[in-house]
Amino acid sequence: MIRGLEHLSYKDRLRELGLFSLEERRLQGDLLEAFQYLKRTYKRAGEGLFTRAYSDSTRGNGNGFKLRE
Repeated sequence: MIRGLEHLSYKDRLRELGLFSLEERRLQGDLLEAFQYLKRTYKRAGEGLFTRAYSDSTRGNGNGFKLRE
């Protein structure tokens, strides 16, 4: 425990220290893993979790990839 913050709630301590909650850190990790699967830089069980469909008609930055169902 950091001295002077004992009286604050968990959320207030996080805000005071500029940190994310455990739930937010887990979500960020999940999003990073999904991104790595899509870019094929992450090799692990479940490698076929996403399938990419190549397309010229994507909106946004025009990267040419869409997720296939």
